[in-house]
Amino acid sequence: MALSNRGQTAGVAYSGAPPGDDFPIVNTFDFCFSQPFLNQSSFTPAAHRVPRIEDSRPIFIDNASGRTLTFGQVSNDARLLGANLLNLGLDPAQIHKLPPTASCRSGAEISPIVLIQLPNGLPFAPILLGVFAAGLTATLASPALTSTELSWILQNARPRVIITAKSCLPAMHEALRQEDDQPFFEKIPIFTVDGNDTYPLAYTPPPTHALEKDWRALLSSSVAPIPAGKSFFPASSSKVRTAVILWSSGTSGRSKGVLLSHHALNMSVAALWHDADFYLGQAQRWLGYVPFYHVFGLCNVFLLALATGSKVYTMPAFSLQLMLDAIPKHKVTYLHMAPPVAVMLAKSPVVEPYCQRGDFKSIVASVTGGAPLGHEVVVQVYQRCGFRIRLGYGLSETGSTSLQRGITEKEMHEQAGDTGKPHYGVELMISAPFSEVGKDGKTPALKTDEEGEILIRAPGLMSAYLPVGFLKHAPGEKGVVVNMDVTNEALTSDGWFRTGDVGALCANGRLRITDRLKELIKVRAYQVAPAELEAVLCGSESVADAGVIGVYDSDEATEWPRAFVVPSAKVLASLGKLGEKEKKEELVRLAHEVRAYVEKRTAKYKWLKGNIVFIEAVPKSPSGKILRRVLKEGNQKGTVKGVIMEVKIYEKKKRPVHVAKAKL
Repeated sequence: MALSNRGQTAGVAYSGAPPGDDFPIVNTFDFCFSQPFLNQSSFTPAAHRVPRIEDSRPIFIDNASGRTLTFGQVSNDARLLGANLLNLGLDPAQIHKLPPTASCRSGAEISPIVLIQLPNGLPFAPILLGVFAAGLTATLASPALTSTELSWILQNARPRVIITAKSCLPAMHEALRQEDDQPFFEKIPIFTVDGNDTYPLAYTPPPTHALEKDWRALLSSSVAPIPAGKSFFPASSSKVRTAVILWSSGTSGRSKGVLLSHHALNMSVAALWHDADFYLGQAQRWLGYVPFYHVFGLCNVFLLALATGSKVYTMPAFSLQLMLDAIPKHKVTYLHMAPPVAVMLAKSPVVEPYCQRGDFKSIVASVTGGAPLGHEVVVQVYQRCGFRIRLGYGLSETGSTSLQRGITEKEMHEQAGDTGKPHYGVELMISAPFSEVGKDGKTPALKTDEEGEILIRAPGLMSAYLPVGFLKHAPGEKGVVVNMDVTNEALTSDGWFRTGDVGALCANGRLRITDRLKELIKVRAYQVAPAELEAVLCGSESVADAGVIGVYDSDEATEWPRAFVVPSAKVLASLGKLGEKEKKEELVRLAHEVRAYVEKRTAKYKWLKGNIVFIEAVPKSPSGKILRRVLKEGNQKGTVKGVIMEVKIYEKKKRPVHVAKAKL
């Protein structure tokens, strides 16, 4: 059974439609400042038209200090910063060209890269938008990454400029020292952002010729800003020119660079606003603690705020207390959150006084994404706080894909267990896992309510994964062999992205996610590759082998990595000489040794909070592949073979449970 290019076919597991033909083809900087939702169009329903955004409109406000960036100043400072980047010698015409892919038929283009590693804050806006205005490519990195993780990104992105938080400098310097190509990396200028700086207040940088400078040196007025409306590549190239490279963990263990074009970002933003049924013509006020370097925060909050003139009160990190205080203070209208925040709203006693005072009355609705969330928690939050949490679905490679609609209690219960309908311009299809394109050139779809792999097709899809080692070569260098296998495996020849998630589409087009083919562990909104942690564990002299799975914690609404560890032969030999009590004590000591080993080498969200299980052997296939599904099923049933001892290495925070009261 094949699917037509457009429209719903009865009984076929397909939902959504391609976008209209009137969508503007422009770079992301121009799109955000062009007031794209001012007039009705195929992507802007009449009810979602946004009044003209004046230059004096506050957009980003520092939640702690109240310092404000207006719509006009963001544009001006971004164009000034972009001009200063160009003045460093970065040339947007110096592009690396990738071979064609099923989602980018002309082949993706990558201009000189600027690495940005920052928590949320006012500086993020002119820095990222300045990169866009200059026609350059940004790559975004989490401030939580270790030097080893950063080194992998540096090795593959080969940035020409680094802009990082001062707190990240030690890890960044260590990562740079790990690189083989020192003549290249030792010349990269580094600009630092101090979390205590007073931007956008006036600042005069001291004269210095050092490679490492305060980022505000890039706001030097000795260089003329890029003129408004100036673009460094043709508008038609917005579909192929890479705006940003995000980093998504893969089952192979190393993070993969996800190339998103300007057009892909613009389409994701437009799709979100097309379906923003929470708008109700009301000026929007949001909290900005969801990381802007993550696709959720980047599109749903950062870029969408600029395009709609919404206010965002930025926070460098999530704090329950700060969030609760900010909601009534700023009269927040819509709340973005990861599932663990929803659990806090449902159960934490700290929330109760805010409920009793009616402090959530300004919130029309909220959205969560990045990981599963049980319907029971959604109901508890509605009963306790008075607003509905809607579930969304998306990936770094696809942007926002689907969303539950509606804000009422009735709609909340009707949509229990699903993740909504596809966004504007997004097509969803369920196909048998690893399906190949049929003779008609199309990937076959299953029937409605049949479970299979979730496939996504949309203009917001990634152009490609960044091939490992590709940017080591000079632009246009002849004879370069580019390995596109990872990209080609992820895309069907007719342009569908294979998510690796298992689900079904019901007759009304709503998506239900039931499992994952891929073995990624979803820790809050982050992806953790088991293979990466296994590689880290096996680097320890005390570990002979290891297998890692995710275990779900319903109290925290997240998965945690759990490691099944085979001790080294030396350790096993020493254990054999001990009595039962001493053996247990030694295994506890070993577990904490392994814990410290992992903590030193990985970001915090990758830590083994699902505990360590010492085991005699990791189950493997005849070819040597770890059978993680066997570990997962055995872990659930308590039937994993050869278990020596499980050691709890992290104490779970005790959170008093609040019993939500039903509304009368």
